[in-house]
Amino acid sequence: MNEYNNRKHIRYPSEANELVTIHYMEDGSKTMGQRVGLGENESFHGCCVVFVGPVNLKKGQAVLCESRTLPKVKAKVAWVKKLDHQITKAGFSLTE
Repeated sequence: MNEYNNRKHIRYPSEANELVTIHYMEDGSKTMGQRVGLGENESFHGCCVVFVGPVNLKKGQAVLCESRTLPKVKAKVAWVKKLDHQITKAGFSLTE
């Protein structure tokens, strides 16, 4: 069974050059961090974002997601996949 069989909602490609900002709490502190990535796809219940550079996100971590088409919403990290030493892909599931 592949990952597509587990999906509950249809995925749509993000708009071209759609930037997604992820706001999260830094480990061990009360400061808010943020990362900006390129949206790959989105659905009724989440989105997939590609990041360049180091990423500190952990599965299950609470975040806020925001983009041009998505208002700032609560989400959690559903999965993180490192594609190479500088490229990371992550999925976010909305928690409203």
